[in-house]
Amino acid sequence: MIPNNSIRLRLLLRPRPVTALLVVLFLAACAVPETRGPAPEQPPGAEIPEPEAIPHEESREPEPAAEPEATPSAALALAEQAEGSRSEGNLERAAQQLERALRIAPRDASLWHQMARIRLEQGNYPQADRLAGRSLQLGGERDRSLALGNWRVIKAAREAMGDEEGAREAQEAIQRLETGVV
Repeated sequence: MIPNNSIRLRLLLRPRPVTALLVVLFLAACAVPETRGPAPEQPPGAEIPEPEAIPHEESREPEPAAEPEATPSAALALAEQAEGSRSEGNLERAAQQLERALRIAPRDASLWHQMARIRLEQGNYPQADRLAGRSLQLGGERDRSLALGNWRVIKAAREAMGDEEGAREAQEAIQRLETGVV
């Protein structure tokens, strides 16, 4: 006697312990987190700024002045390329190259100054002011010529924004540095 179709169907669809066990094991395997090796260590102070974060540097706490670290050669090469792009009039390319350099060497005051000059030339005066200030925070005050350059960028940016008091403050800082009275 052959069972009818509905009985055959029920026999085929009846859960089997082996099938249930395989389903449970499959689902358990999917729930196990992937194991990875340890994350690569970053050198001390290797904070990498995002390009969009560069305009918001004023929100960070001032960092204590530390001894300047040697700038990696890759960052120096990018800074040199940026200067070439700037002299060719390609300010956007220069800014991109400097952003890459700043990711490599975020504590290099001269890179921040160079970016401030680019932003000043692009007419982005608030950012030029902030970036030159960041350069001063990172030790640009120790290098008199770099400090003078930063204060000149700040003065020009503040004048362009109509901030007469801020421009006057920057001019006083320039005069103190030029006369050696700090």
